[in-house]
Amino acid sequence: MIDIIYVERDALGYPMTERAFKALPKAEHVIIDSWEDVFYRKNQNFRLQKNSQKLILAVNRSDFLRKGSKNCQSFGADSFYYCSAVKNCICGCEYCYLQGMFGSANLLAFVNTGDCFEELRHLLKAENIGKERKMLLPVTYDNDLYTLEKVFGLVESWADFLAAEKPEGLTVEIRTKCGTKSFAEAAKRAAEYMVFTWSVAPEENIKRFEPRTSPLKSRIDAALHCAGEGLRVRLAFDPLLAVGGDWRKGYADLLTLLAETGLASKVEAAGIGGFRIPSDYLKIMRKNAPESPLAFDRYESKGGTSAYPQEKQAALCKFILQKLAESGVPREKIYVYS
Repeated sequence: MIDIIYVERDALGYPMTERAFKALPKAEHVIIDSWEDVFYRKNQNFRLQKNSQKLILAVNRSDFLRKGSKNCQSFGADSFYYCSAVKNCICGCEYCYLQGMFGSANLLAFVNTGDCFEELRHLLKAENIGKERKMLLPVTYDNDLYTLEKVFGLVESWADFLAAEKPEGLTVEIRTKCGTKSFAEAAKRAAEYMVFTWSVAPEENIKRFEPRTSPLKSRIDAALHCAGEGLRVRLAFDPLLAVGGDWRKGYADLLTLLAETGLASKVEAAGIGGFRIPSDYLKIMRKNAPESPLAFDRYESKGGTSAYPQEKQAALCKFILQKLAESGVPREKIYVYS
């Protein structure tokens, strides 16, 4: 439970600020001049803060939208940007790049969503997005919005915006490891412009490396529910982890389950990719988690990115690609990060 909310003076009065106050009635409010004074202060310990996260509410005075990273899936889109209205996550995935990206584990939320939407309007025009050019806009790379929907209501805000604007050629992706179904009704009004991607992994990996996330069955149930409500659903096998004894069995069991539940045949697309992380972030991971088998696995660095050796990476992706096809996902719907 968040017990302290740091709020910029300029962020007071925004609807998202008021919603957060109501959702967290027991939290102490601390008024600050700038979010940077809290988020970027020196000598913070990411791992310790993760166990007692605070919330920072602020106004974003720079760009909301940025070019998508080469380390992320674009699913074949002509234009690839991402948006981070919330930075940091309440989940605790051991492999998460955020622990190397940010010195602080506290949650940072920008409350001026209207400015974000206005910026997007301009970007769609500049990128000539429409019938001929498609844009993918993930909004959950630095967070898991599902887990914070009661606090911020951002999934519903995006659905409201997209339903009103009807931006042809745009797909807003919301990715999660959560098992909630509560957003489905609100999202249906913008179903054409939103895609909901569930990250899936063998249950053993979830228990070992993804604390504070939903079990595999809950994720599958939520994805099936949303698909049944007419929403666009994707799956992400990313990052693939070759750890433990027989990693192939774990992933084979996962794909069998997806086929047996019928989810594999209902997805719009699937993305796969082996574990990879900026090399500088990996150094920080190793410093913060000296006991982590993931942090100290064998990786190769190329172009500033650390990843499994090419042979191992290829074997992982080839195995999942084959099993996905066997489970009923057409090859043209599978996107491989390489």
